[in-house]
Amino acid sequence: MKSLEQHAKAEITKRLRELKGGAIFRPQRPEYVFAPKDNLIEGVTVADFETDLVQADGNELLDYTRKGVPMPAKFCAAYSSSALAVNTFGPLKHAPTELCVAGLGGFTRSLTFEKKCPNGLKEDNVRPSRPPHLDVLVEEDNRILAIESKFIEPISSKNQKFSPKYEAPFRGSSEHSPDAEPGWARLYEAVLAMKKLSKDKQRFQRLDAAQLIKHYLGLHVTYRGKPVTLVYLFWEPTNASELEPYHRHSAEVCDFTEALKPAVSHVRFKALSYRDLWDEWENDSRWLGMAAHLARLRARYDLRLSDQRHPT
Repeated sequence: MKSLEQHAKAEITKRLRELKGGAIFRPQRPEYVFAPKDNLIEGVTVADFETDLVQADGNELLDYTRKGVPMPAKFCAAYSSSALAVNTFGPLKHAPTELCVAGLGGFTRSLTFEKKCPNGLKEDNVRPSRPPHLDVLVEEDNRILAIESKFIEPISSKNQKFSPKYEAPFRGSSEHSPDAEPGWARLYEAVLAMKKLSKDKQRFQRLDAAQLIKHYLGLHVTYRGKPVTLVYLFWEPTNASELEPYHRHSAEVCDFTEALKPAVSHVRFKALSYRDLWDEWENDSRWLGMAAHLARLRARYDLRLSDQRHPT
């Protein structure tokens, strides 16, 4: 029997094939389209995101070689989380006044995809560490909206860890006090404690808590003193309530959110699903093109997954 992750990839690919036909897919890699433009819904163009993604470090748009083996561009996967974010936010890139996420609106500046947020950390050779990348970011003079987007990632278990360079900002050192704010520092300790446990006993199994904490540090350092909202935006199938991995993920999202509530931080955390975001836009957006845009998004991404008896 297929794992839920394999099933999700197959169903998402099937939906794209139904919408656009089989000619756009690579014969040797049937879950990948030939070009990034093939992975876009109507109303979104490569020009909406190409410059941003080319400047990022993820090599999303180009085929590459790994250990001598040719690999297709990550963006070309039917289940690409980057493509999901681009398809959702692309038409709003240059219409910031129409953008609203989790009740946050009134923006005046264009959003950026794959925005680098340097965290101030150094590698052993004293070179700056690779900065965290936020899938979507809007930078205003007086506030920041940052979005971390997930597609099918939550249905696979996570190997979460921190390299030693994170100890100083979260725990402090003999020379400096911790830089991280208390709530985020406690979550850092919670993730560190998980390495002593078997995977089935770990607090965060579906939510990549370590990645969110690393994003926090990048935002905290890059936008020190400015109010920041970090939104965790995740996809779910229409029948998520019937599937155990999504039950687990939902519980972990609530746990992570609640753990931060008692603390005061200039980086606030919010979580919502893509379907909740699209419902928000349906009810509140003033953009005349929103109804057609939402219809295309739902046609592409609203689907159910059958029950899988064997967890990923």
